[in-house]
Amino acid sequence: MLALYWKALSAPFVYDDVDQIVNNPALTSLRLTFHRFWLAPVSFNSEIGGAGSATYRPLYWMSLALDRWIWGLHASGFHLTNLVLHWLNGVLAFLLLRRLRVAPWAAAIAALLWLGLPINTEAVTWISARGYVLCTFFVLLALLAANGFLREGKSRLLLAGYFAASLAALLSHEEGVLVLPLALLVAYATNRLSRRLAGGLVAASILSGLIDIALREAVKTGSGGTGAALWAVGLAFWRYMQWMVLPVHMSVERSTSMPANAASLGTIAGWLGLVALIAAIALLRKREPAVSAGLAWVVIALLPFCGFVTIYQGMAERFEYLAAAGLALAAVALVLGLSGRWRRIAVGLLAIWMIWGAWRTWARVLNWQSPAGLYASSLEATPRSPVLLYNLGLEFRRSGDVLSAAKLYGQAVKLQPRYTRALAGLGDVYIQLGETRDAVNYFERALALNPTDKETVIDLGEALQRMGDKQGAEVQLRKAIALDPSQGEAYTDLGALLADTGRIDEAIQCFQTAIKNKPDDATPYFDLAVMFQQRGQDEVALPFYKKVLELKPGDPDTIRNVSKLHLER
Repeated sequence: MLALYWKALSAPFVYDDVDQIVNNPALTSLRLTFHRFWLAPVSFNSEIGGAGSATYRPLYWMSLALDRWIWGLHASGFHLTNLVLHWLNGVLAFLLLRRLRVAPWAAAIAALLWLGLPINTEAVTWISARGYVLCTFFVLLALLAANGFLREGKSRLLLAGYFAASLAALLSHEEGVLVLPLALLVAYATNRLSRRLAGGLVAASILSGLIDIALREAVKTGSGGTGAALWAVGLAFWRYMQWMVLPVHMSVERSTSMPANAASLGTIAGWLGLVALIAAIALLRKREPAVSAGLAWVVIALLPFCGFVTIYQGMAERFEYLAAAGLALAAVALVLGLSGRWRRIAVGLLAIWMIWGAWRTWARVLNWQSPAGLYASSLEATPRSPVLLYNLGLEFRRSGDVLSAAKLYGQAVKLQPRYTRALAGLGDVYIQLGETRDAVNYFERALALNPTDKETVIDLGEALQRMGDKQGAEVQLRKAIALDPSQGEAYTDLGALLADTGRIDEAIQCFQTAIKNKPDDATPYFDLAVMFQQRGQDEVALPFYKKVLELKPGDPDTIRNVSKLHLER
């Protein structure tokens, strides 16, 4: 596993990691993390949909806060935690299979196959997807405790362990609701399903569920989404199966992969195939119990993500992490259940599949080495994803290739005309291209859809100022301040505008407020120093220049201006 994933240790923070970890002040201390994520819900990132939806995953956030406390903002430490959790999940899966009387070498092969499946790379390599890996860790612990309770029959300690692990799974990710159906599957597969023992597991699960619901109600976690997509269930299921078995192309963003929720030959065929699979699982129950159990695991763990349950994003590869464990068991059990020549052929095919999967995993992990590479490779799988087009365009803009950025932003807007980030992004690139009037048009279109986006309001103010519309610029900058009085950029820009129009006292107040709000930003110090220098107040300007050099050592503009101060004395 380390051989396949060691390159992940050098991967940077990407995608939602930047907002959730790097720019998240609530992770700077465990106390802040507790107050923020135990006592309040967290809205879904606007990049992946879900306006009005929220999550409650406090243990996930506590794990990120603990990593930040240990590693700082070194992404390698966060990746190491994900890898350790993935490896521990493989160990727990092996132990669970052994408790279920699977032969040692068969259990080992199944666990290793699961650890190396390419479809798991998103859940393992993406730090922000840790919730799935962490939840699976607690799910497997709960199943081990459930199996022990079923075997011994009277152990209150094991039942308490099952309850605690179930609650921890729910507090890590909503997928924790799968603990009970998987526990009942374990009981059924081992012929230990009695009314009394099953009642104990159900009671413990209900208690953990009620506690989770009470916590969610206390913090007012909202419900969102677009409702069930029942027609699409069967086809979505088989798409997931295809990605697990043969993921030729992979994508970090699959919101455009969900089948249409309408009756068609494809959706009807998908449903018929799903029903046939469930019938096959029942028929294989006595003849091939391990194959039957593995496939049943897949169905239980995967169906909620196929349209039955409201989900903020249509489909995603990380949804398959837990389900893929059942596929690994079913594949190994099926191959080893054969005999003679067919078994040799099946073993050879399994070996080829595992080798190909190892190569695909290695190649996919390499894609995570840079955001641009990740988005570009993901677009091969989901070329109509406006989110990926926008994010790749953002990477091009950061590297200075504004023409490529403009092209990608335009494609994103063509696919999703109300995509405010892409519209604002077009405004940014047109500013860089010197086409200010076009930039103003795109900023205004973005603000018509999202009037409270303070960054775009500031950008519009700066663009209007470039066009000479100082009154319009002032209106926008004051609007940005009203939206967020604690930020500094709008105060700095407004101060520069006021100074340019001769309103010096007001400008000084704006710069001072900007410094108070953002004391580590060198710009307002520099602007104040320049203003005082222009007024001939060199003694007042010099301390501000010194502060700029503290924040930006070697800044050439500051050094040049300071040298002029000395020359004038």
